[in-house]
Amino acid sequence: MADSNEKQSLVSLIFSAPFLLGLVGVGCMVYGVAQGFRVMQFFFGVCIVLGSVGLHFIRKKDWDAHWAEMDQARQAHEKRMAEEAEKKK
Repeated sequence: MADSNEKQSLVSLIFSAPFLLGLVGVGCMVYGVAQGFRVMQFFFGVCIVLGSVGLHFIRKKDWDAHWAEMDQARQAHEKRMAEEAEKKK
């Protein structure tokens, strides 16, 4: 049972968007070097690879916790501003 879960997670990792985008980026870089170091091909490959790494980290982040933290900070700020406005009156 654990083998099938590991195999399924490996397959889902291989066919994930960041991994496939990374492969496209590496392919662009290899193609750019193979064609006599075409700078634009290599540049686009580097941009694609960096974008796929960024996408990986963005997907990995726990966004629900992030938005809850931002909401708490907003509420604390609004409370502090209301208290300051009350003190000025």
